[in-house]
Amino acid sequence: MRRVRPVVASFAVFCSVLAACGGGDRGAATSALRVDLIGAALDAVEGSRGDSPAYFEVNATPLVVNVFIAVEGDSVVQYIYDGEALTGPSSPVEAGGVTFERGIVDVNVDAVLDDVLRELPDSEPIMFVVTGAGVSGVAQRVEYRVLMRSSRGGELAVVVDANGSIIGTDAE
Repeated sequence: MRRVRPVVASFAVFCSVLAACGGGDRGAATSALRVDLIGAALDAVEGSRGDSPAYFEVNATPLVVNVFIAVEGDSVVQYIYDGEALTGPSSPVEAGGVTFERGIVDVNVDAVLDDVLRELPDSEPIMFVVTGAGVSGVAQRVEYRVLMRSSRGGELAVVVDANGSIIGTDAE
């Protein structure tokens, strides 16, 4: 099975800390990954740049949406959208992988987390991730994953379709 590879090792640590700091009501707050903000985040990035970039990864945490776009060949920059403000771009960092165009992202934000949360009630969702599917170049489709942290230890990446039906897992 394939493992989910973070864009930047330090970013993976940041996201884990950010997700753990969700605080507040542990029920609704921890299950509410900001998938609802993905469209607005992409709008904000495109408005800021004045173009439609090649996306490397888009992910939603309990607090923000992170958007990674390809720049300068094998580099990416990060934007962070919190529902009100866009921060970025970051300094470019080297990354390899598949990019995708916005037009192929078609996620049902109202249902994409439902099956995973129902099937794994003792686990905490920490991130929803959209990446291009393929080995190089521009992807013709995207993959959706819900990263979950078990109350018993360990993490699991659950691969879902655009409506949230579970396809499989990548163990962490």
